Amino acid sequence: MRPLCLLALAVSALLIADALALPRRPRPRVHRNDAVWSQGCLTEKYYTQRLDHFHWVRDAAEQPTFAQRYFVCEKYWSNGPGGVRGPIFFYAGNEANVELYVNVTGLIWENAQAFGALIIFVEHRYYGKTQPFGPDSWQVDPSYLTVEQALADYAALLWHLKADSPAGGAADSPVIAFGGSYGGMLSAWMRVKYPHIIAGAVAASAPVAAFPGVPGWRPQRFWELVTYDATPAAGSAPECVTNVRLAFGNLRQLSRFAEGRAALSQLLRLCKPLADEGEALDAAYWLQGAFDAFAMGNYPFPSSYISDNPDRPLPAWPMRAACTHMVVGRSTKPSTLIEALRDAAAVLYNVTGDVQCFDLQTSGPAAGNQGPWDYQWCTELMGQELPYYPTTGVTDMFWDQGPFNLSVIEAHCREAWGVTPRPDWGAIAYGGLDYRYASNIVFSNGGYDPWSAFGVLSNVSDSVVAISIPEGAHHLDLMYSTPSDPPSVVAARRQEMALVRTWIQQHQAARLHTSSSRGSSSSSSTGAGGGVSGGGSVLSSSGGGSSGTGADSS
Repeated sequence: MRPLCLLALAVSALLIADALALPRRPRPRVHRNDAVWSQGCLTEKYYTQRLDHFHWVRDAAEQPTFAQRYFVCEKYWSNGPGGVRGPIFFYAGNEANVELYVNVTGLIWENAQAFGALIIFVEHRYYGKTQPFGPDSWQVDPSYLTVEQALADYAALLWHLKADSPAGGAADSPVIAFGGSYGGMLSAWMRVKYPHIIAGAVAASAPVAAFPGVPGWRPQRFWELVTYDATPAAGSAPECVTNVRLAFGNLRQLSRFAEGRAALSQLLRLCKPLADEGEALDAAYWLQGAFDAFAMGNYPFPSSYISDNPDRPLPAWPMRAACTHMVVGRSTKPSTLIEALRDAAAVLYNVTGDVQCFDLQTSGPAAGNQGPWDYQWCTELMGQELPYYPTTGVTDMFWDQGPFNLSVIEAHCREAWGVTPRPDWGAIAYGGLDYRYASNIVFSNGGYDPWSAFGVLSNVSDSVVAISIPEGAHHLDLMYSTPSDPPSVVAARRQEMALVRTWIQQHQAARLHTSSSRGSSSSSSTGAGGGVSGGGSVLSSSGGGSSGTGADSS
């Protein structure tokens, strides 16, 4: 590998270790969606959860616990055929405050009444208000932040709710898991790991194959899909890809000497001049990160999901909006192209329109929020696109960053957390793309979403179904429907909920069959207390499950 590539990767690792604003998966501040909260049905509750589901103690009183937050809405929960309560729509919270998903997951809210569903949104441990060791628990002890513990949390909480629901009747209610991105991975893995609790899963934009150990894994594909969003095929200006590539090439050339970095500082309108080539590389990643956000958030409507400002959302089709700035006529002057690149990135970084200069340490939406997610990908998930998924400058519109370098990631993770990643663990534990032995999962992926590079893109079986949304960005299908939705997402939502209805019907049919079989066995038995009467389920047994005290409070 060339020395420059080694420098680029080494500097990027140090920057992330210092929690600088290398934009990736922005985490917006939570603001309440009136369409959700005005319904007046949401109750915030806390469940006493075990800290460690896989460690046994001598005395139950010695078992450490924490309060896990969840929201529940019973407004639409009603009886279906045979007087059986409707299903439970469960959102598997991922790496943010769960209120974010409460606000935006329109697929659940828009279908709950028609299905007579109970709604539950559960917060992931170490995020939002679910902090095992108090504020910023990841700084105290992150070792209990694992996928396995999170899945067990959800299983224990759902078991408790089904057994002791205050509204009654939940024991026979099938649970349908929903999730997007990492939450989509969790929802699919819940179905695989706990099929007796989860009847089916809608896994939107779930990069279940984003692990180096998965056969055929190719990280460059992520940035190729980001580039696709900037092409005419995706509605962007014809000049965009060529001019972005030229602009990055000019930027990298200027970054190599002091006079060039001084010019870059002015052209990019930076608050602080670039001191060295490492800081110039940071600026390049900062600009690259904006296009990452435009691709993930390439929605057909204005959205603040990425912009972190509900009063000034990103425009509809933000990649197209950014690419309009790259239309500079016949000019190929480096200064013109770099200024155009700055203005394109400003569609994200200056969404308010009043930024006078850019501070690379604070401009990124992800600034200061690298902690728990950084630990998760350092241990199990390995899903970090910037700066570790490399670009080529040929098959994408960026620059040649050299090949994927696991040793740099390992160095960062050892320095930051004292851990070494196991790149193949995700594939070993959850199968990567191998879902031959699973059932009742729908994987949806958008053609504009770069994370589809690591998704399930073709049907595995009749019950593990892949849905393609050509005009879809990151889990667009989970969001509220709008008049501007492309036909492909309208069709995807319809297909998803048709599959959900099928799973519910299958669950109820199996319940009736089991009840009938047990009834026959009981009537022919001469022993006392044979069978379970009334179509009961083992899930309704009190005292079961792995929860701490089985207590919750509102």
